[in-house]
Amino acid sequence: MLKPDYDRSILSISSSILKKYGLVGNYLSLKELDKELEGDYKNIVLLILDCMGSEILELHQEETKFLRSHLLTNVTSVFPPTTAAATTAYHSGLSPLESGWVGWMPYFKEYDRMIELFSGCDFYTGENIVKNGEINCLKYETIYDKIIKKNKDVKFTKVFPDFERDDNSFEKIVDGIKTVCNNSCKNIISAYWTEPDSSIHKYGTKSLEVAKQLKNINDNLENLVKELKNTILIISADHGGKDVEVVYLNEYKDIDDCLIRPPSIESRFVSFFVKDDKKEEFKKLIINNFGDKFLIYSKEEFFKLGLLGRGVKHPRIDDFIGDFILIGDSNLDIRYIIDDKRKKIVKGDHSGITKEEMMVPVIVIKEK
Repeated sequence: MLKPDYDRSILSISSSILKKYGLVGNYLSLKELDKELEGDYKNIVLLILDCMGSEILELHQEETKFLRSHLLTNVTSVFPPTTAAATTAYHSGLSPLESGWVGWMPYFKEYDRMIELFSGCDFYTGENIVKNGEINCLKYETIYDKIIKKNKDVKFTKVFPDFERDDNSFEKIVDGIKTVCNNSCKNIISAYWTEPDSSIHKYGTKSLEVAKQLKNINDNLENLVKELKNTILIISADHGGKDVEVVYLNEYKDIDDCLIRPPSIESRFVSFFVKDDKKEEFKKLIINNFGDKFLIYSKEEFFKLGLLGRGVKHPRIDDFIGDFILIGDSNLDIRYIIDDKRKKIVKGDHSGITKEEMMVPVIVIKEK
């Protein structure tokens, strides 16, 4: 078990970038990064590599030699260590408690659905519920909005995959970064790539497919920096990942009978809404079946832990957190389906509270 350290987390990276531009973040900046950011750089690039946690780098040392040679330090992700919560933390400078972005698919009472925050779709049916995927109650001001508002000479550019297309590649991300860095402006660039996360989910952390993805990332970045000038490249991850074994909770009929609706949020940070007359029975069943694989908390107990971060609680948080919370501290993944067609093989995952999921590297490459 490794709790988030909100004094040395991915939020500290955001705070250091804000500090560089004369702004103050909600969390302590990272002293090591503050020092690296000293000086006047034309281009500051923040590249988030999905699921490239510290342990993933260690598992694939040969393939990530260049990246590891520029490792500055390691920090924790936020909790839960998952893309919706962690990338939002980077971009907003807010903890999940403050932003309301607590995971992939929280429960929205106004729709009576578990909605994927990025797509606006019902997680269990795939039905499009929220137009354009824009969930207005969870909008926030980005750190980049703040930066360009205060620094009129700085241009912000986002270099992300086109999620509507199938021909994305890391080479395109690298080309996009290079093109912006070579313009005549002072630039702040936010870049993101979906690997090694996609391959870890499909094949597991130790797989050849993950090794290939990491080598491709490593080699492309090594080539990129040779073509950059007056640039600092900050590379990190939203979270790490670990190999998992999946169980489907809908196959446990006694547990399923206790639930008002299917589980929500994540597969290793699982929120349950339980029938009033079944709460004691549910807790006993969970302990009997998964007590050595998951930490179980009531809603009140969970909030006392402070895992979601500090600051002012977002008004929707209480809606999202159910009667009981399960947090993965082993290799077990809890999933649930209402249609066998949506059942899929998962070899690796994240959103639990293990070191593999929580620790991420901070890599800094400077080219003058």
